[in-house]
Amino acid sequence: MKKKNKFGAIDIGSYNCRLLIAEKSGKIPKVLSNFSLPTNLIKNLSYNNEFNEDNISKTIKCLENFSKKLKKYNVIDYRCIATEACRSVTNPDYFLKKVKEKTGLSVEIISSNEEARLSLQSSEMYVKKINGDGFIFDIGGGSTELTYFKNHSSDYKTRSISYGVINLTEKKEIFSKIYVENLLQKHFSQFNQIFKNNNQKFVTIGSCSTVTSICSVFLNLSFYDPQKIEGFEMKIEDLENTIKYIEKMSVSDMINHPCIGSNHELLSNGIFILKQIIKIVPVKKLIVTQNSLRDAIITEIHEKYERKNS
Repeated sequence: MKKKNKFGAIDIGSYNCRLLIAEKSGKIPKVLSNFSLPTNLIKNLSYNNEFNEDNISKTIKCLENFSKKLKKYNVIDYRCIATEACRSVTNPDYFLKKVKEKTGLSVEIISSNEEARLSLQSSEMYVKKINGDGFIFDIGGGSTELTYFKNHSSDYKTRSISYGVINLTEKKEIFSKIYVENLLQKHFSQFNQIFKNNNQKFVTIGSCSTVTSICSVFLNLSFYDPQKIEGFEMKIEDLENTIKYIEKMSVSDMINHPCIGSNHELLSNGIFILKQIIKIVPVKKLIVTQNSLRDAIITEIHEKYERKNS
């Protein structure tokens, strides 16, 4: 029997390192392995723009494991990307060289525009359902991308800011909460030029753990269930009321909540950023997705081999 081609996607994020391995299976890739590990690469980067050696070691150890998995599954093609943490650091070449030496992996530091494009690609099925204009936002560990798309995904504009759920706490310590809040509002307000003459309210796609966590709380899930979250549509009123509900919770309540737990500080930071977004963007409803950059990479590699074999 003919062996099926297998593909890999690695995302070296600001907080998590993520791996996705899939095989060619008809028109839709079949997932074989999906793995994520927090390495906190961006932690403390706001203070001196240099990676912490301990976090470099944790990241490389994780990537060594990923490299072994690629070999175990006989992956024929992969793409390994790095995002905001590596965009911000003073000397990214030092990190990339160490990764190559220890793991054999070639890392590509992608631009914020490419990150937005991949995020849009990963949510293509939802973009196609939206009649007209819309927004997609991704609140990551070290940055937030807000992307406006017009007439599906062929025409889009994106803006990125180096504030995410990890470094937001550091930025507040350095600049103050008021400064950060005003900066975020000013940044997102620049999108007013795009839709200031448009009276419609937009359908927005949320592609990040902040939104999936809020949705989990809204649905009152007894555990995090991806199948119940993926593609769920929240009215703006439900989103705002759930945010208010979470903000009233004590730290103890958040820790004991089955869908928040130890990530309570990250969720609070994500909500802080999200509130600035929905102050600016006239949102009608929110489509929740946990699709990621890795999904887009796998789809694109899969399509490349489809074209080769057609």
